[in-house]
Amino acid sequence: MFCLLPKTAETFKAKLVSGELDPQKLADMSSEERRAAFGFMGDATAHQVNQLFEKGQGLKNQQTGMINWAKQVSGMKPETLKDIVSKVNKMDAMLNPKDLQNFKEDLVAHKLGTTVTMSEAAKISELAKEAQTQKDLNPNSNAYGRAALDLQDYVESLKPATKNIIANIANIPKTIMSTLDFSAALRQGWGMISRGEFYKALPQMFKYAFSKDAYRGLQADIIADPLYDTMKKSGLRISTLADKLSQREETYMSNLLSKVPGFAGSERAYVGFLNKLRTDVFKHLIKNADLAGEDVKAGSQPTKDIANVVNDFTGSGNIGKGDRYSGSVPALNATLFSPRKISATINMFNPERYLNPEISPTARKAALRQLIGSVAITGTVLGLAKMSGAKVETDSTSADFGKIASGKTRFEVTGGNSTYAVLISRLLQGKSKSSVSGKVTQLNAKDKKGKPAFGGETKGDLITSFARNKLSPNASFFADWLYGSDSIGNPFKVTTEIKNRVTPLIIQDLASLMKTDKGNVIQGVLGDMFGLGIQTY
Repeated sequence: MFCLLPKTAETFKAKLVSGELDPQKLADMSSEERRAAFGFMGDATAHQVNQLFEKGQGLKNQQTGMINWAKQVSGMKPETLKDIVSKVNKMDAMLNPKDLQNFKEDLVAHKLGTTVTMSEAAKISELAKEAQTQKDLNPNSNAYGRAALDLQDYVESLKPATKNIIANIANIPKTIMSTLDFSAALRQGWGMISRGEFYKALPQMFKYAFSKDAYRGLQADIIADPLYDTMKKSGLRISTLADKLSQREETYMSNLLSKVPGFAGSERAYVGFLNKLRTDVFKHLIKNADLAGEDVKAGSQPTKDIANVVNDFTGSGNIGKGDRYSGSVPALNATLFSPRKISATINMFNPERYLNPEISPTARKAALRQLIGSVAITGTVLGLAKMSGAKVETDSTSADFGKIASGKTRFEVTGGNSTYAVLISRLLQGKSKSSVSGKVTQLNAKDKKGKPAFGGETKGDLITSFARNKLSPNASFFADWLYGSDSIGNPFKVTTEIKNRVTPLIIQDLASLMKTDKGNVIQGVLGDMFGLGIQTY
């Protein structure tokens, strides 16, 4: 809420009464001249007061508008419009003024979120009209979606570069480490591997990687989809490659490397795959909910429940209830490796999702089906691997649980979710099995005097180690420096730690395989490329 300071408000009223501020004369001024007239309020306040004045000028009854301006200068609320096309089309009179004097700069800036010149305003109006033309011809066409994207991209290009430069820079190491692969498939997509939509989206991922037009076509299709409004209002995660970091996938939450060869294609593949998978599954579930008689109007609770299930089973959980803290994700991402993925995993295994009768029945059924399906397919893969001669650990207190051991290499096939199962199992059973020696040790062991055994591992140690493994590259560097070693005991070396944080994981794993397990190079690189966790002893 905007309001004048008492002293400034009195000065403002006195200038109105004396005629020094004549509303009619103000109406004949340009935005710049009016801001100068309001200069006694301070630059920022002058812009806001002028914006409200210009809004009043847009009313049919300008006299009433000026009176309201004088009365309402103590507060204003920004107008909320449905989408950018209708938003801009409603501004046509402002974007196409008869002369420079009538160009309401501050009102345009307030509504678009950026200052524009008359020529830029004309370009915006032209793009908006083209989008509206395509929308009138077919609101669900790719042509309309592309026209809307053209308009959106142009308006965004006029806005100042992101101010969140600290988070942008802090997320560079993670972006580097996550690139040059197609890991979204089995990392974030693990929860959907039992669905047909997963396998339809999989080949499209390669198109997005090597073709900007294919990726743009997907984004256009999503915007033009009849359920797009429902997707947005339900909270379905539809990521972009925009400058606004909170709109990006947390794996690529820095836009500073987008023009570097290899990065752009990896980003498109990752984001495109997840967006297609999410929207396809969401549309299918909404159709099921509609047939079941559930309320599927945009923004209804069933649509939100369905969106939450889709988000969680594609590794992008909410941050806070209703994702109220989504704006903090860029900063969180600089501390934790994948805060949304952590949230999603917890939600996937939360019993309430499957037992709470207040949650949409369609959402609950889908979640149960996907969880059972993903676990069943994972179990089948582990069983086939064991039959082929590979070692498969079945003891849930071992770090190798849910992994395929071949030679000196471990293949993690659960999308990273087995680590949670191992932690819980160790805490409940009070024991831990070494994945190297096979030795089983008791947690919180006591000596003969009943005191904690010297050098023994405690449940607190387990939780601390687990938490350290969830830290971002920057935070883990600091933690390793403090401890003098990484979470598994390797000594801390500054040069090694820095090198690891500026080298893609797939290259690090390839180097490790070439050095210690050449027999698994091909399998290891392919698995790594599609999101299997690779660890070489």
